[in-house]
Amino acid sequence: MTKSPLGRFDGREVIKSTIAVTNAGDGLSKAMSVDPAAMDLGDKVYVVLECEVAKVTFTEVDDTAKLARNHTLKAGDATIVDEDLVRAHIDEQVQRIEEAQGVHRLPLDEDGEDPGDG
Repeated sequence: MTKSPLGRFDGREVIKSTIAVTNAGDGLSKAMSVDPAAMDLGDKVYVVLECEVAKVTFTEVDDTAKLARNHTLKAGDATIVDEDLVRAHIDEQVQRIEEAQGVHRLPLDEDGEDPGDG
């Protein structure tokens, strides 16, 4: 039997992990009172949250006898940051999610050309 990286709970395998964040607006509203900004509809902003794990629960995953580990995070301090600080982390996570779903990108350069051709 393969071991789940999330372990077991009450003798059942944990195969999934989820997160819910509460109080996210409180810390960000405090930050906005110090550094006010006007945002327009459709703007993208990048937010960093300091969070504390406030609750952990386990629920059954549909059509299995296995469990999901559900984390509730309580947000504390927060700030809006420049895209440059987080872009590489976001891009890497998007790629990991795509690969987990079976999507594999071809290694092309900015012009859409194979960097091995030439």
